[in-house]
Amino acid sequence: MTLLAFIFESAPSAGNFSGRALVLYALVVICAFLALTWKAEIGIYILTLLLPLQTTRYHLHAFPLGANIVDILLACSLLGLWMRPNKLKEPHPFVLRFVIALAIFYYISLWRGAFFLGTPLPFWFKDARLVDYKNFMVLPLLAYTTYRIIRTRQQVAIVIFLACVSSLLVDYSYLKSSLGRDFTHYSEEARDAGPLGYAGENGLASYVVEITAFMIPMLALKRRWLAVPVSFLLAANFCCILYSYSREAYLAIALALLFLAVAKFRWLLIPLLAVAFTWQAVMPVAVQERINMSYAQKDSGEAAQLDASAQERVMLWTDALTIFHENPVVGTGFLTYANMNRVGSYKDTHNFYLKMLVETGIVGLALFIAQLFLFCRQGFKLYLSKSSHFLSLIGLGFAALILAAAVVNIFGDRWMFTQVDSNLWIFLGCVMAAPAMTQQTATEESESVLAGVQPSLPPPRFVRVKSASLPGDRAHATPYVLASPKLTRDGL
Repeated sequence: MTLLAFIFESAPSAGNFSGRALVLYALVVICAFLALTWKAEIGIYILTLLLPLQTTRYHLHAFPLGANIVDILLACSLLGLWMRPNKLKEPHPFVLRFVIALAIFYYISLWRGAFFLGTPLPFWFKDARLVDYKNFMVLPLLAYTTYRIIRTRQQVAIVIFLACVSSLLVDYSYLKSSLGRDFTHYSEEARDAGPLGYAGENGLASYVVEITAFMIPMLALKRRWLAVPVSFLLAANFCCILYSYSREAYLAIALALLFLAVAKFRWLLIPLLAVAFTWQAVMPVAVQERINMSYAQKDSGEAAQLDASAQERVMLWTDALTIFHENPVVGTGFLTYANMNRVGSYKDTHNFYLKMLVETGIVGLALFIAQLFLFCRQGFKLYLSKSSHFLSLIGLGFAALILAAAVVNIFGDRWMFTQVDSNLWIFLGCVMAAPAMTQQTATEESESVLAGVQPSLPPPRFVRVKSASLPGDRAHATPYVLASPKLTRDGL
C-alpha cells in the first residue's frame, strides 16, 4: 500500500514544489509525449488513473500547464490517433451520435441562458458559463476518445485495472483520513470528501458506488483467482460506502445489487434480504443514526418531521418547480441556476433532474432521461450478446453503473463532476467499442484460415446425430458429424 500512497503524498504545500509532485508531473508529461508519438492509449490509461483524484491533480497546477493537463492528455491522444489511425472502419454507434447531438443542444441552450440572464453571448472562454460547459464536455470527449482508441480486450482489461487502482487510492485516502475520528455516533465532522475535493462527501460516495456496481460482475470472470483481488476491492469500497454516511449511496448500491441479482447473480438476494431484515441489529450505530435521522421527532407527542438537510432539499425542489412553470418547454438556459441566487447561497437544485427541468425544460429533461436509457441499453445489449464472457460481464456492470448513477443524481448534481463520473464515460467508450473487438477477432481468425494458418482451436470432436427414419426403413447405423468449434477466444 506504500506504493499506492505515493501519489497522495506527492502534494506540495501551496506555492511550493515537492520532489514527489515533480516526479508525478514528469510522469504525466512523459505519458502525454508517448500518447502523441507512440501509443495513443497511454493517454487514456493515465487519465483513468488520475481523473478521480481531484486533490492530487491540484498539486500539478504549480507546474507549467499543470492546470490544463487533462485537456493536454486528451489532445495528445486524439492527435496520436489521427497520425496512427485504426484499421477498423465502422459507423459510429447511435448512442455516440446521440451524445454529440445532446452536446450541441446544450450549447444552444447556453445561448438561451445568456439572453435569460442578460449576460454577454458565450463566444469565448472569458465567459464563466462557457468554461463550465467546456469542462463538462471533457466527459463526452473522453468517451469518444476511448471508443476510437481502445480496440482490444487487453486494452479494456488495462483500463479496468487502472480504474481499480484509482478506486483503491480513493479508499486508502479516505480510510487514512478517518483514523482517529469517532465513529460511535453520527456527526458531520466524521464525513470527508477524500481526494475527490469539491465534489463533496456525497460525490465521493457516488463515485465509490458506481465503480462498485461495475466491478461486482467481475467476480464471475473465468480466471477464478481474479475473484480474490476483486473481492478485496469490493470490501474496501463497501467500507467507504458504509462510513460515507450518504443515504443516496445506500439506496443506489441496494438497487444496483437488486438489479444484478435479477439479471444474473441470484445469490445476491441472500445478503440483500439479510440486511433488509437485520440492519438495525448488524449495522454500526452511527449508520443507523444517519438513516433514521431522515425523519426526526423532537417530542414524543409530535409527528416525525424531515431533518434539516431533507427540508432544505424540499425547499430547493419547490423553488425549482416554480421556475420551471415559468419556462416549461426549453427552460432558462443551460448552466443558469447557479447565477440566479434563488435560495440563500445555494448554487444547485440538489436534484440533477430538476436542474435539467429548470435549465433545459421538458425537452432537455426528456433528452437526459433518454441518454440514461441508451447508456443502460448499450451495456445490457452487450451483456445479452454473449459474444465474449469478459465483454458480457463488462456490459452488465456498465448497466448496473448507470442505474446507480441515475439514483444518486436524484439527490444532487453528480453528473457534471469529472472526478465522480470519469469512469462512467471511459467505460462507455469501451462498451461502444466492444462489438468491433469481437468482429476484429473473428476477422483475424478467418484470415488466418484463408492464409493456411491453423488458429489455436480446441481439438475436433464428433457428435452423435439422430437421423429421421421413414416408414419401412431398416435399422441403420447412427451417423456422426464433425462438430465445429467456436472461432471466438476469450481469455478472461
